[in-house]
Amino acid sequence: MHLIQGSLDSSTTLLTSGAGVIALSSVFYGLRRQLSVKQIPSLLALSCLIFLAQMVNYPTGLGFSIHLVGASLLAILFGPFAAMLSMASILILQAGFLGDGSYATLGANFLNMGVVAPWVAYGLFRLMQGRRFPQMDAGQLVALAIASFASIMAASLSLNLMLGSPTMGMLLTSSIWGLLETLIAVAVFALCVRSENRQLSVASRLAFRPVALMCILTLCLVPFSSHQPDGLEHVLEISQTSVE
Repeated sequence: MHLIQGSLDSSTTLLTSGAGVIALSSVFYGLRRQLSVKQIPSLLALSCLIFLAQMVNYPTGLGFSIHLVGASLLAILFGPFAAMLSMASILILQAGFLGDGSYATLGANFLNMGVVAPWVAYGLFRLMQGRRFPQMDAGQLVALAIASFASIMAASLSLNLMLGSPTMGMLLTSSIWGLLETLIAVAVFALCVRSENRQLSVASRLAFRPVALMCILTLCLVPFSSHQPDGLEHVLEISQTSVE
């Protein structure tokens, strides 16, 4: 879902960059109320997992590949401001060291995956579950699944506003993307909150051993990542071909 250099015109690039900086500046105010010092190691561990997982593109058999976004999982476990900071860090590292995206479109990518996606997921999850402590029950898993799927669809709509690409094509692609996001988010959420002692904080209940094992598994999958264009690139290629 990363926009690359040249995807946006100069005015849109300037506008999204400015909006991204403003949104990121609000993070440091919000973090003081949402994130405790004890949660920082857990947030770093999960952010590392999401950074690695985004390097793996999964083929869909439809001419494009998809990858994990992870914003919904971060927002529900740690709050939307922590998710914004984590996604900003991930996107900067990807643009700087992996060439995934670009600094020119960093603001737009952050708005889509680091602002729209986590806040939509967090809002829907809280609407359905209130302020219940994260735990393993059917209600929370269903709420997480709906929130994760909706976060991808919302980010897709945001992309459409920026690009003006065909809405139907983007939504169809994003619906498949949302299914992957939902499956992985539910699986990781279940590992993170599973504990016999329900009074433990989320920071304590985020088991490092399963997360470490998932990081190792993800690294093993990176060489087998699909070389097909991701869903966004696929839609843009189709739209450009239609215009020609």
